[in-house]
Amino acid sequence: MMKKRFSIKREQLNSNDTRYSSIASNSLLYLGVLVLIIALIYMIVNSAKADTIISIWLPFMIAGVFMVFMSQLIRNYH
Repeated sequence: MMKKRFSIKREQLNSNDTRYSSIASNSLLYLGVLVLIIALIYMIVNSAKADTIISIWLPFMIAGVFMVFMSQLIRNYH
């Protein structure tokens, strides 16, 4: 009887943890994709000056890829 109550509480705790990790994962995914799209649009619009703006563009691309990668890690390992 006690084990049954413990398992019910454990399942409720896991559902809250899963909900928070899902929200974090989705937020990172959408934010990362948004950063990547904006960075690509910025590079396309300023393609005439691509050599000079690569130092600005590259950190945004790395950050976007990192956010997408981290969202997948959160989703898969939780």
